[in-house]
Amino acid sequence: MEEGLLADVPGNPRSNLIEINDDLAHVVNVLAAGGYGVWVVGGAIRDALLGKNPTDFDICTTAVPEEIVESFENTIPTGIQFGTVTVCSGDSYFQVTTLRTESSYGDGRRPDEVEWGDSLSIDLSRRDFTMNSMAYDCARKLLHDPYGGEEDLKRGLLCAVGDPQHRLSEDGLRVIRAYRFMDRGNSGIWPPNEALSAALIDNRSMILMSSAERIWPELRQIISGENASTVLSRMYRDGILGTLTGTSFPINAFEEIDKTPCDTHVRLALLFQSHSIKELTSTLKKLKMSNDDIKRTKHLRFLIDNIPSNNELRIYRTVIGDEVKTHISLIKSKNGDVSMMEKSLDYPVNVKCIIDGKWLMKRTNLEPGNKLGRLKEWLHRIQIERNLKHESEIEAVLCTIPWQHGDPNEWPKMQWP
Repeated sequence: MEEGLLADVPGNPRSNLIEINDDLAHVVNVLAAGGYGVWVVGGAIRDALLGKNPTDFDICTTAVPEEIVESFENTIPTGIQFGTVTVCSGDSYFQVTTLRTESSYGDGRRPDEVEWGDSLSIDLSRRDFTMNSMAYDCARKLLHDPYGGEEDLKRGLLCAVGDPQHRLSEDGLRVIRAYRFMDRGNSGIWPPNEALSAALIDNRSMILMSSAERIWPELRQIISGENASTVLSRMYRDGILGTLTGTSFPINAFEEIDKTPCDTHVRLALLFQSHSIKELTSTLKKLKMSNDDIKRTKHLRFLIDNIPSNNELRIYRTVIGDEVKTHISLIKSKNGDVSMMEKSLDYPVNVKCIIDGKWLMKRTNLEPGNKLGRLKEWLHRIQIERNLKHESEIEAVLCTIPWQHGDPNEWPKMQWP
């Protein structure tokens, strides 16, 4: 493998830390052959040291963005203004980023100016946490770890690079990222050290400097994490959730989240269970969640307060569909009675209407339009509620309901409750 420029920070021999596949080797060799320094950084190093087999590789290099683009046939200018180019190699994609020099963060969210550098030492000193401030020279098989990230990984401790107060004040998103990195899945919680713990609280207002578009992806990962209840409750105690949402939450919500599957919408619904649908919607919109995310979260929040009765089970099953199982998990987390919901699972879902519009027009002389559609929906609902199987049964119902009178918009709809 080609050797690129030697790093200006000491490295420790570490053979076979990363299994180098052909696609990764190609990227490294091309940059090294061009006379540039090239190192694997970030999560791949962290995963490898934890005994995992990394699949995503971020690369840093002394090549500037224009030189990266010129070096490869297939590139995507992902964040070229910040020095990041996506390089396509074989079937893989690599985020290749130019080394940067030190810079101030006047607005608490982005550097005042982006300057390219050629010092790995300076680039690593700019990073947020020690576990993310390591680099690997694939050709020389050297691990560059100037801030003791490997040791912190062994201790299961989250530490900032340098002064945590300064590190967090540079970019408010780092406050949220710290809580995300606390959740280590099966390994449990990696708490921040004392200095970082204090800095997180002192700098909690910094998160307001970050855009919602940057905050929500981090928060989503926290909420869907294996140890979400522990992390979220700590965020609440530290004043982070309150600062982020401008509201308070019931303590029992965090305990209930611990009983649910890793479903972001389910956990958000539980987190906001003491809030109105309007309040929930307002907060989620501020977080720039997608309309689909907001819609499902609102629906699940509604389900927390609504349980079907015995005579509603057929229509409930049809309307709610597969979300019945989600509804059950929500109510179980609150130690509620789920017997009716479980009973509804015995009934069919996606029940099609026995009749069509032509059949109904022939028997009512109605023209196509709102009244015909509303009448068909009404009959469909009755079909489900009474478990009707034949057109003759629908025709008998048609003779008993007052469809010739009243406002069609007030007729029963295919909804629950």
